[in-house]
Amino acid sequence: MSAAAKESVVRAPGIPHLLIVVLFCFSGFALLLPVSPAWAVRGGADAFGAGLVTAVLMTATVLAQLCVRATLRRIGWTRTLVLGALLLGLPSLLQALSDHLLPILLTTALRGAGFGIVTVCGATAAAVLAPLGRQGAAIGLYGLAVALPQVALTPAAPWLTDTFAPSAVIACGLLPVLALPWTRALGHAVEARTGNPAPQEGPARRPAPAATVLRRIRRPLSVLLLVTAAGGAVLTFAPQFTTTPTLAATGLLTLTATAALARWVCGELADRIALRPITGALTLTAGAGTGLIAFAIGSDSATVPALIVGLLLLGAAYGGLQSLPLTQAFDYAGAENRHATSVAWNIGYDAGTGLGALMLGLAAQAATFSAGFAALSALLAAAALTVFLTSHNPPGGPEGSPHLLTHGTKR
Repeated sequence: MSAAAKESVVRAPGIPHLLIVVLFCFSGFALLLPVSPAWAVRGGADAFGAGLVTAVLMTATVLAQLCVRATLRRIGWTRTLVLGALLLGLPSLLQALSDHLLPILLTTALRGAGFGIVTVCGATAAAVLAPLGRQGAAIGLYGLAVALPQVALTPAAPWLTDTFAPSAVIACGLLPVLALPWTRALGHAVEARTGNPAPQEGPARRPAPAATVLRRIRRPLSVLLLVTAAGGAVLTFAPQFTTTPTLAATGLLTLTATAALARWVCGELADRIALRPITGALTLTAGAGTGLIAFAIGSDSATVPALIVGLLLLGAAYGGLQSLPLTQAFDYAGAENRHATSVAWNIGYDAGTGLGALMLGLAAQAATFSAGFAALSALLAAAALTVFLTSHNPPGGPEGSPHLLTHGTKR
């Protein structure tokens, strides 16, 4: 092993600052993800209004992600990072002042814009700052920093709002602003590396048009959309479809902790196993999990064990299907299209989360939460069947190696 490959990732220039910035920013995001919809319900919004909060958050996130590259060129890394942290954190103070739906939607849109900036900058910085030969390890550390706030704070949110004043909990969404002292050093470290990029591996190839890249990765991207829709539905509505704050917190902890573990394990397995069978199996697992959730919340009998098992199954798929289809997407798209694939994947993740919240809110408004999860279960089962039956050959993309994952970015 070369000396470069032995270099400590944690001590690499800029990596400690990246981890601190990510921890603060994602803590503010994870805390308010279930709290803002519940705050809207407290102010008189119905289930559709609550789902609309998450849908607006993710829509603003996606729109901002599309603009990050231009923003970086115009104002540089440091100012872009500062802008992202401020937009993600400061609007929470305004949101805490009113539980009416319109102010919540407006402040949520601002927060979504900040989140879009932070996600793209964070994922890109993880790849750029990695020591030579340690890109996978750097992205793994970044993924851990992203996952920890969700595991710790999202499940605790229902308990916190039940114990303390909800407006005070929402004001804690200011946490991203605390990351500002580290953004300058992070920005300078990234600019130093991007100003002297590492040589390319192999001959350079012309990037394909975005439409071509999307066509190549449409199958893994479709799987991601469906599983994140199911995860987003749970993250948004757990306080509404459970009977007590304790059960809501337990359910969210079950989902997020299982997903974090599955994401890491499946990432480790991605280079060693055939991806199509396990991708299909995990998609089927997600369908079974959402089906159990639908049964548990639609039954009058005591079905808490069924709900927890359903969340365990969904969590395993939710985490695993953030790693395995990503490997396929980079393989199908080709090394020259890594940036477009990374942006599409992040947008797919956020769009799926928002669509899931909106769909379940509509279903709960028209029928019940149980009916909404049953519909998601059917969609996931159909997707699993499609994965099992379709060819494993890349759909129009170049042959590649699953090791391309180490060059991609995903939050």
